Amino acid sequence: MGLVEDMVDYLRTVEGIIDVFEMDDDVSNNIWDIEKSVRTTIRNEYKNIGFDIAMECKHRMCVFYDDTYLFGKRSIVKLMSSDGTIMGTSLHPNEIESYKDRDDVIWISDDFIVFPNIVGKGEESFVLYPIDIPEICENVPGCCKAIGTSPTMSSDMELKKVYHKPNTTGIYTMVIAFD
Repeated sequence: MGLVEDMVDYLRTVEGIIDVFEMDDDVSNNIWDIEKSVRTTIRNEYKNIGFDIAMECKHRMCVFYDDTYLFGKRSIVKLMSSDGTIMGTSLHPNEIESYKDRDDVIWISDDFIVFPNIVGKGEESFVLYPIDIPEICENVPGCCKAIGTSPTMSSDMELKKVYHKPNTTGIYTMVIAFD
């Protein structure tokens, strides 16, 4: 067996994963185009740095998962100005409690805060960073630099269409890339 087959076999054993597909170049480039075109409702740019990095990797896998999937809870989203100032951030579940009583943050959702006293220069954008998933490299011989990134809702819908998955709540998408 090859590295891709070993990866598929391993990922199918991970709790919460519903299905796994290798993404060919056509699917990958289509999703990349979608990711680069996304804007928020107030016309802010949304930069999926994670998918940019995934496109530099040799292999990409589309993973469909449910709420029990461990790696799906690690997304890193920042609200940044073009000068690099971080004006907001998503919080990992173990960070939430430390921000609960702070009066220098505004809660946008259950796990996203903004810092109203921090002002950057230039255009604001939401930036999604990849997560490192060393557990994959530890379990799949020959796998290097495994990362995961969450696609936007538009890409999620396209991936579900391509791989014939229902577009329902409770089924999520992650792209795992590796060398």
